[in-house]
Amino acid sequence: MLLARPVAQSTSHLEALTSRTGRWRWAALLAWLLLLGVPSTAEADSRFELDAPFNVGLDRSYVFYSPNRIRRVGDASPSHLVFEAQVAPNLFLPQLHIGHATPTLGEYIISAVVTPNIRLRMLAQESSPVIPPSFMPKLTLQVAHLWKPVLDEHGQPRRFGLSLVNLVVGHYSNGQAGCFYANQSEAEGGCASVEGRLPLNETSGDFSTNFIRLEAQGRVVGGIDMARRSAWTLGASAFIERNSSLAFGGITSEMREVYGDGHLGFGLSLERMWYEHRLRVEGHFSGPFGETPSQRWNLVLEAAALPRWGAGFGAFVRYVRGQDYLNILFLQPVSLVQFGLIFELGPGLRARTSPTGEPLEPT
Repeated sequence: MLLARPVAQSTSHLEALTSRTGRWRWAALLAWLLLLGVPSTAEADSRFELDAPFNVGLDRSYVFYSPNRIRRVGDASPSHLVFEAQVAPNLFLPQLHIGHATPTLGEYIISAVVTPNIRLRMLAQESSPVIPPSFMPKLTLQVAHLWKPVLDEHGQPRRFGLSLVNLVVGHYSNGQAGCFYANQSEAEGGCASVEGRLPLNETSGDFSTNFIRLEAQGRVVGGIDMARRSAWTLGASAFIERNSSLAFGGITSEMREVYGDGHLGFGLSLERMWYEHRLRVEGHFSGPFGETPSQRWNLVLEAAALPRWGAGFGAFVRYVRGQDYLNILFLQPVSLVQFGLIFELGPGLRARTSPTGEPLEPT
């Protein structure tokens, strides 16, 4: 099936997309400003956190193995996996705390976080090649609102809520320069002069887009036991992401046709902290919109255990069903079981008593 459109139709389509993209950006900015809603500095104390930033709702680092095989168009047969990894250090700029939800945390916490996210996949082929990785650097602007804790009769926190809004601006590419479709060949005029047809060039095809994403998360922490440093956390999240052709490395019209205008999704999580050991289960459901042909939606189920003595390291098992998440392999159907190591610095149970040891004042 020919996927290229006539020039006039493509131009009209791009103009419509540009108009919708502009409106979407303004809507996202307006939502961001409305959700921010922080009190003025005249009404609340503020300070910068330089040593121990509040780390919630951001990317994690993984290294893992899967017994399932990986398929690519252009390979003789599906390949076993040697290992896969996601390296996603979150680099915090000075974090602004406004007000006092607890003696150690602000009622509002504003963060700017740079994450040079990279996904790697090594296949069990001759010379064990690392196939084109995913480069996903991004800037996250986060506003967290910590609701003041509900206290028991002794002034100890028993329950509190947390809401997050993330505005993410990022880039997603695989560092390749080959033609996007498998039937295209590079020439002096470039691949764009040849009408492309599926399948995609999954071995060396160029994959590149910029994106903006709006995320909302909410968590309720209950059953807090300060003596045992224990609690339950129930969380929910949702996001919408829009691909952009603006700036260097933006999405091309031929890629937008099959990759889509963007993605949306939602998730649920349940975490148990016990003596600062953490056990978490979560599920995420997401999919693209604006793509032709229609793609699969993704289901991700994950369970992780992070012991206190691991200092951020733990073990996890995950099930992924839907489309492959490694850049240009997005049309490949997958059903993967994955297990390995996870690294995630948690915020800890920081709704604690005052630095002097006295109970918190009733709210």
